[in-house]
Amino acid sequence: MRPRANPILELGNHAKALQVLRQVGSTVDFAWYNAAVFDVARRWLLLGECHLRAAKSLEGRPREWRSVVSRAYYAAYSASRSVRYVVTGYVKLDGRDHQEVGQLPDEFPDRALWSTFLVDLRKDRNLADYEPWRQMRLGLSRRPVDSVREVTKFIRTAKRYLRGRGVSL
Repeated sequence: MRPRANPILELGNHAKALQVLRQVGSTVDFAWYNAAVFDVARRWLLLGECHLRAAKSLEGRPREWRSVVSRAYYAAYSASRSVRYVVTGYVKLDGRDHQEVGQLPDEFPDRALWSTFLVDLRKDRNLADYEPWRQMRLGLSRRPVDSVREVTKFIRTAKRYLRGRGVSL
């Protein structure tokens, strides 16, 4: 039996569900609801930080460039997912969500820069994970060590942004 994730994910769009709940119970305090949503965001950020630690542990080993790029991408993806979930109320819970990695909210700091970075990093991850030829490393948008450095900055930015939206990290 597969363990269950946070049941709030089963609602689909948490923002729309909260709107309905507020219409039904306009005098009810929904702090518990926001806490459940923020818990999901916090856990995705923690997962991102776990992937980032793995990338950093391998970045000094040139032969592990594929794993560095892959773990760096998943670190950034998890942080992007966290931000998108809090702001829009919804993320796809399957592989299609990777196509949305760069769809950050309009008010996200340096949105255009980070969106481009995330899309490029996804392409790099696809190259690292699926192309078996050694020379594919030459097709990366940046060196693996630079990807790790930028992902570190992106996660820091995402955490600041989420704190500003009330998520305690």
